[in-house]
Amino acid sequence: MGRHTQSIKRVVMIAACMAGGAEARAKDDLTYLVKRGDTLYGLSAAYAKGAKAVRHIQQANHIRLPRRLPTGKTISVPRDLLRFDPIPLRIVNFSGPVSVSINGSDVSVIKGLTLPEGALIRTGGNGFVSLVGSDGSRIILPSQTRVRVARARRYRLTGSSDIDFAIEQGRAEIRAAKQQAQGRLRTITPGVVSAVRGTIFRAGYNQDANRSVTEVIEGTVETSSQDVTLAIGAGSGVFASPEGTLSQATLLPAPKLQSVGKVQTESVVHFDFTPVPHAGAYLTQVARDASFLDIVAESENVQPVGEFPDIKNGTYFVRSIAVDTNSLHGVDEVWSFRRQRVGLSADVSPTALPGGFRVNWMVEGEGTSIFRFQLYSQGNGDVPAVDESGLLQPGITLTNLKRGLYRWRVGVTQTTSEGSTEVWTSLQQFTVSN
Repeated sequence: MGRHTQSIKRVVMIAACMAGGAEARAKDDLTYLVKRGDTLYGLSAAYAKGAKAVRHIQQANHIRLPRRLPTGKTISVPRDLLRFDPIPLRIVNFSGPVSVSINGSDVSVIKGLTLPEGALIRTGGNGFVSLVGSDGSRIILPSQTRVRVARARRYRLTGSSDIDFAIEQGRAEIRAAKQQAQGRLRTITPGVVSAVRGTIFRAGYNQDANRSVTEVIEGTVETSSQDVTLAIGAGSGVFASPEGTLSQATLLPAPKLQSVGKVQTESVVHFDFTPVPHAGAYLTQVARDASFLDIVAESENVQPVGEFPDIKNGTYFVRSIAVDTNSLHGVDEVWSFRRQRVGLSADVSPTALPGGFRVNWMVEGEGTSIFRFQLYSQGNGDVPAVDESGLLQPGITLTNLKRGLYRWRVGVTQTTSEGSTEVWTSLQQFTVSN
């Protein structure tokens, strides 16, 4: 039996165990307040499914006369006996390698694609996808993640929603909209079920370490294993041992970005963050929006840095998350930054003119470029002997230079629709000996 199959079976087994006992079954049932004129046969015909529903509900609620229900009586009905309407889950953003299987067949991934129950979503390296439910809940799946839509339904009897995501590998960030009475949204990983009625949290499962985690960013999450249920508040997380034991810990604080406001002009976008005590790794993500629903890149490093070689020009947002030794991801803080690739290289060579030299330079990037050249002679300190600004073409010829050591540099101001950026070469030098 493959490891992937084992993980799926374990998810199903854990969910079944949690619904197994009488107490768990009662907790998983929906309740209905009987109204005047209701009968068990009428309710079953309108809202239940299957010929055995009437008898099951009658026995479970100790109902003697199914045609004469007392007004105001509360009855319990198992969710699996109820008729429902599907809750649409739509893809709103995706990038990189993302695949979706529906009814066992791969389908084309496009924005607006609706995912039914049973749909399997997979992201590869540097692949990301965001989903939104009709109730406003948002689900963000980062790289190397495999998640199945185990349940997405709204029960006709109560109007309450019921959404389950089975995380078979990787992570999910959930922003659950406030649910109606008896509504819920859950994540299921091997050993752990996390249920909310409206909050922000993350859940994940690492196959290699056989470890499930839940991290609460806002609100409260009810996290359960076979043996215990914990109510976890914001800023806390839970990790499960392979034996199913739940342990609670405080999430690490957010790393602080150094050089806030710096325009990213180099060929590789690079961020430095302040180290966080007890962090074993740092996950850094770049997105087009401050909510990180449209992630474009991420990197994980043991040092508090993030590097991204393929970020196009534009305005983005960055966040870094400290990861502790139990695989719990900490809280985050978001910063905006502007990416404008500007590269400038230059060289100098002598000419046939007396005391003549030619300085040539080449610029990389988009937009309009205006150049500035500065030449410093020995003994004149920081005051340039030549300072030519407003140059529209690359290159300048110098003549009648006296003997001595000279230092020089070239700058460029490059302007796009998002703003202007200035970049200088480092100071270089040459010597005039004739």
